[in-house]
Amino acid sequence: MRKLIFASSYVGQAGICIILLSALIAGTSYVGKQNETYSFLNHFISELGEIGVSPLAHIFNGGLILGGLLTAFFMLGLAIYIGRSWGVGLGIIGLVTGISVSFVGIFPMNQLAIHILVANTFFYAGLLTCLAYNLYVISSHQPRLPKVTALTSGITMLAFAMFIWFLPTSPEDGQGISEILKNRPEIWALPILEWLVFLCVMGWIGSTASLMRITIKKRNPK
Repeated sequence: MRKLIFASSYVGQAGICIILLSALIAGTSYVGKQNETYSFLNHFISELGEIGVSPLAHIFNGGLILGGLLTAFFMLGLAIYIGRSWGVGLGIIGLVTGISVSFVGIFPMNQLAIHILVANTFFYAGLLTCLAYNLYVISSHQPRLPKVTALTSGITMLAFAMFIWFLPTSPEDGQGISEILKNRPEIWALPILEWLVFLCVMGWIGSTASLMRITIKKRNPK
């Protein structure tokens, strides 16, 4: 079991690297509907996977599918390492979060209704994952991981919360976003917040995976 948990930390880091690399590759060749280049200041992440618009959409979507599965495996390893009721709860929510990333790649923006559903599942499940992890670390007398990990998960939780706060809550709001996409501003808060969530999740998984390995080595040096 120790080897499985240890391996999951590397698998999780591989997952976020694949997702990040696929986003960078797709972003460099992106040409939008208005012949614009990609900018994180006013483009949503999912636009990189829009088939027929993003030239390398299949690379991005494939990266999400594979990367999501790998991060789900990391969340399973983290849950096993934490153990008990906290581990079970985190395992369930974490698996939903990771698998929903894969589904975002399976159902790109071209299938908008189901795409929004799975994307929102990721955002809400991700928020719950960070909240549950924070509560575990803060409330435990001797948590299995260093309490400093609550800092990165706390920042990630706040990023999720800010993005969700600005999400459209009605069909009229959604139509408003569609209109903005036709003549998007140079700086747009909602896509920037989405990228903030993206980077915070990358940082939290990467740092937590490294600290989990360090902690395992200290507890079981052999």
